[in-house]
Amino acid sequence: MLKSLGVRGFKSLADVGPIELAPLTVVFGPNTAGKSNLIDALQVLSRLATANTVAEALGPPVRGLPLESFTFPQGGLPALLARTADDPPTFRLRADLRDEEGILGYEVEIGIAPQSGALSVRDERLSQKGRSGTLVRDPDISLDPSSRMVVVRRKRKSRESWWEEEAGQNHTQLSNRRYSGNEYPALSRARALLSSMRAYYLDPRVAMRAARAPQEVDDIGPLGEDLAPFLYRLKAENPKVFASVKRSLCTVIPSVDDLSVDLDPRRGVLDVEIKQNGTAYSSRVISEGTLRVLALACVATNPWTGSVVAFEEPENGVHPRRVELIAQLLGSLALGSKERRQVIVTTHSPLFCAAALRIAWQRPRDVRLIQVTRDEGRSRFEPFNPLGPLFQDPEIRDALTAKDEDVWIEGLLVRGLFDG
Repeated sequence: MLKSLGVRGFKSLADVGPIELAPLTVVFGPNTAGKSNLIDALQVLSRLATANTVAEALGPPVRGLPLESFTFPQGGLPALLARTADDPPTFRLRADLRDEEGILGYEVEIGIAPQSGALSVRDERLSQKGRSGTLVRDPDISLDPSSRMVVVRRKRKSRESWWEEEAGQNHTQLSNRRYSGNEYPALSRARALLSSMRAYYLDPRVAMRAARAPQEVDDIGPLGEDLAPFLYRLKAENPKVFASVKRSLCTVIPSVDDLSVDLDPRRGVLDVEIKQNGTAYSSRVISEGTLRVLALACVATNPWTGSVVAFEEPENGVHPRRVELIAQLLGSLALGSKERRQVIVTTHSPLFCAAALRIAWQRPRDVRLIQVTRDEGRSRFEPFNPLGPLFQDPEIRDALTAKDEDVWIEGLLVRGLFDG
């Protein structure tokens, strides 16, 4: 579980946190507030634990060029490019991770040389902590400021030893598979926790409709691009879980009668079909809202991976009458099942927030609502007390009822002018 997250210098997250996270965390606010950048930060943090290079960790599906991952100073991009090697742009991610063995604190600072675009790890730390947050032993990864060497602690039965690596490399020490196994238990734990995080920016317009061949995948992919091969493998290897996906889809969208995925022997690609009101539709023509719900059902029942899942605005394209069911589905994923997963959701929907608030009233210790606002180009994250009425706070009311285009479209959906 991700216990807390702090971000400094990443996109609009100039100085955020640490944000305390719960099994179900709902981050709400209007568009452009910086909610999506939080998802990107989670994605980068996860990928830095396994990626071969920092450039790979900052690549797609993380949005924007690597240079655009750094907070722009006053003066924008030209001012950022004017920074020198002695004062390069940097961003820092800091997380407390919790598993059955305790708490791990991981912190990493990434820098870029604006003139060349070279990315490097300027600082990296991994520590084991007690419940109070204090260190219980020497750090497992640390930076020696005098020598500018990164020190990795090695644990043996009889004694401890250390490896030293030069700072400024193009990959994290945590991603170095040489530091695995019984001699590096803390690194193995942190790597497993971070690599199991999944962030989703579902794209039902293109990625989820593209023709795909069978492939051994354990997830639908950040954009939902692996939806078809995921369902095909699930149907073959875990038919009971496939049936659970179908039940979840039918529960949220009662007009759905059936779900199937089959291999077209002539083209060698997979066909996902959804039967709705007696008529079968392929994934090429089914509504965006239905595809989103199907993707959420897959993530919720995934038997292979994803201890922490983050969703960007799962309500998009979904009929308002189904938004509460979506919230309940994600709530049950975080709070209801035996193998619970931590769920982090961003939203600008008042309907989703209201549904999340009802869950929070029942499980106040397990649900956290966080409001995002933007002040002079910088994102601010403030905890919101779920025990009070949602719309009695003018600031919250304004944040959730901003008259932007998406809320206008949501109003049309309520009046039945679109089908989602």
